[in-house]
Formats: sequence, structure tokens, C-alpha cells
Amino acid sequence: MEIEMIEKTKDRFDLEQEILECWKVTNDIQMYVDQGAVTEDFKVLIDYYERKFNCLWETFESMVHERKM
Repeated sequence: MEIEMIEKTKDRFDLEQEILECWKVTNDIQMYVDQGAVTEDFKVLIDYYERKFNCLWETFESMVHERKM
């Protein structure tokens, strides 16, 4: 029996959650500062949020393309 993978299309709730996740960047920066992070630590944080923002943008683009916005 073959299991078919069903890809869920994202909706406005997914978009909202991704926006809220990205908004945490300010809290994470403050935590890094409070813990005495070094430059290399911030480079990792930059890469992490770059990926999150790219995912958010892809969700936004797909919703526009599918006329969900």
C-alpha cells in the first residue's frame, strides 16, 4: 500500500504564526546581550532569523499566488 503525501497549503493562520515567530527576534537579541554573547553567536542568530524570514516570505508569496489574500 502506497502512502500518498498530502501537502497542506498554508493559510492566514500559518502566516500569522510565522510572523509571531519572527517577532521573537528582539527577545532573542536581548537574551544574547544579557548572556554576554560574542560576535560569532550573533552571526548564528542572524542566519537563524534569515531562514525564518525567508519561510515567512514564501508563505506570503504562496498565499498571494493562490489568491488567499
